[in-house]
Amino acid sequence: MCSIFGAVGPTIDTTVLDAIREAAKDRGRDGGRVETYQLLDGRRVALGNWRATPTTEAARTDLQPYAGVVHNGTIANDRELGNPPGEVDSKILPVVIDAEGGRAGPAALAHALRRVKGSFALAVVTDTTVLLAANYKPIHFLALGETVYFASMERHLAPHAPFGCRPAQVAPYSVLDLTTGESVPLPRQENRRALVIASSGLDSTTVAYALRAEGWHVDLLHFLYGCRAETKEAERVKKIAAHLQCEAVFMPLDYSQSAGNSPLLTDGQIASGVTGAEYAHEWVPARNLLMIAKAVAYAEANGYGAVALGNNLEEGGAYPDNEEQFTTLLNAALPYAVQEGSKVELLAPVGMLMKHEIVALGARLGVPYELTWSCYRGGEHHCGACGPCFMRREAFRRNGLVDPAFEEARADARA
Repeated sequence: MCSIFGAVGPTIDTTVLDAIREAAKDRGRDGGRVETYQLLDGRRVALGNWRATPTTEAARTDLQPYAGVVHNGTIANDRELGNPPGEVDSKILPVVIDAEGGRAGPAALAHALRRVKGSFALAVVTDTTVLLAANYKPIHFLALGETVYFASMERHLAPHAPFGCRPAQVAPYSVLDLTTGESVPLPRQENRRALVIASSGLDSTTVAYALRAEGWHVDLLHFLYGCRAETKEAERVKKIAAHLQCEAVFMPLDYSQSAGNSPLLTDGQIASGVTGAEYAHEWVPARNLLMIAKAVAYAEANGYGAVALGNNLEEGGAYPDNEEQFTTLLNAALPYAVQEGSKVELLAPVGMLMKHEIVALGARLGVPYELTWSCYRGGEHHCGACGPCFMRREAFRRNGLVDPAFEEARADARA
């Protein structure tokens, strides 16, 4: 709701700083004052702030910096911390920081900020450095020679970055020392409870057993979105959950208006063999994005620290939402998707494995693959021809194993 900016270094290029100041005005039109400081080693510091004055407040002239601190965000408990009525919430921050010895370094500032409730991206001047701290509010920095410039948004700094370089971001929920590069995390509510988006197939089932082997408490979340194999998948998820002795949650996902021409949701033709394995013929529009969003909401509401999925290296070649970059970008967005102080991370434990490597891992873990269902068709048995059937059959073969899905079909045929 506002922006901060500044620099620290032996010299500060006023042309660069003025350009950053002007760019940072896009997030607030009040203030813009810049104060300068000198560290014990002679380096110069500049701090500035543009304030977006809330609709409920009158414009003010006594704006930041306050005692060597600039702040972007809202302090919700400033009155409890001792701020007099009518004062700008940011004014309490130097009081709290100094009372807790927060200028002694990144760990000390992280300790002091535990008392603060609300949102913040801060720059704090000490005797020897500048500390940047952020929960979910953004702050970026850019080194130009020995001088480091910082501002709320990447776009405020990007025009000054050397060719091929980009400004870096202070990691959400952390404190960074701009002199030493030391980074200290800020505490969040987190745990070892994982909600696995479970299709009933090889990949997500292996993920569930792998996480449990690593000490996670695991539950399964299955989406009912109208695919051809929905009945079979739901039936198998129940059996897998029973074997894991965990909870299975079933959540409807209405695709009635977004099905497009996906053969999984219509009566279109299902591709077979290699053809079906190497391209997303059965693409369901934005399916993983929608599922992950709903899973994160459920996880936050029900106290899970992670959402896990079976994205893997092999299917990243055919499905954009299986590519590692997809989960990397979504994971980077999650600190901004959940409540301040909460943590839900996205896990892809088999994301760097090929299908045959997943089967090898599952075999070592004792995954009951006889309970899984991968086939895109909803028949009595795996069809053996569609892309997922072809891939799983070959994955077992490469490990010298017999796929129990096809053993089951042969046994029934003999009977």
